[in-house]
Amino acid sequence: MIKLVLEHIFKEAKVSSVQLNVFDVNDKAKACYESIGFIERSVEEGVFEYKNEKWGRRNMVISQKQFISPYVLWE
Repeated sequence: MIKLVLEHIFKEAKVSSVQLNVFDVNDKAKACYESIGFIERSVEEGVFEYKNEKWGRRNMVISQKQFISPYVLWE
């Protein structure tokens, strides 16, 4: 599903890159995004606070050049 969304964004919307943030404790989400081609750009610790817990975030990015869709060959 994520690959289809990226394909649409890069092909139809003509966006050059996509970025997202993942909580630093969510290693499964990080691994999922990395498997698609996202790379970690930065980590900020303790930026979110909830019920006396502080969570960090990882900023991840993928460019159109890094993304290879298995579904469509682009022109």
